[in-house]
Amino acid sequence: MYKIITKMELVEKYLSIFLFLLMLSVITIQIMSRYFFSFAIPWTEELSRWLYIYIVFVGASEAISRRDHIAVDIVPNRLGNKSGLILDVLIHGLFAVVSLIIVHHGYIFAERMDRLGSITMDVQMSALYGAVPLGFILAFIKSSLNAAISISKLIQPQSGNATVTSHLCK
Repeated sequence: MYKIITKMELVEKYLSIFLFLLMLSVITIQIMSRYFFSFAIPWTEELSRWLYIYIVFVGASEAISRRDHIAVDIVPNRLGNKSGLILDVLIHGLFAVVSLIIVHHGYIFAERMDRLGSITMDVQMSALYGAVPLGFILAFIKSSLNAAISISKLIQPQSGNATVTSHLCK
């Protein structure tokens, strides 16, 4: 299971890098065509926005697994270790449930957007709105893993899950 988690994070990392470099290339083409050739390529702006949206949703999953997202941690820091872990399980469990709800409604919305096409690229808008369910499926997986790690710490405070815990919870 830990190998699957590691491979999944590796795929996310390289996907984010690829999407970012692709977005950088598209924006560079756009800038060069405007300023050197006085010609605007209309699809570059739309594609760069699409890539940015996918980068955000894939990157959010990465932030959840590393616990690098913005969080108010006044209460957990004041609680004891056990109470903090219980709160952590509740927070990640609730976020996992909310993520599943967003996946469901995001899929329905993306499916409805199948009838519409993008303005310049002639691609169905469902491809753009599909970023929402994709991102929240990844968020569900990462939140569930974080909750499971906290549960394992509650059950066995000194368990052998140190490699996964240190890997996912830096």
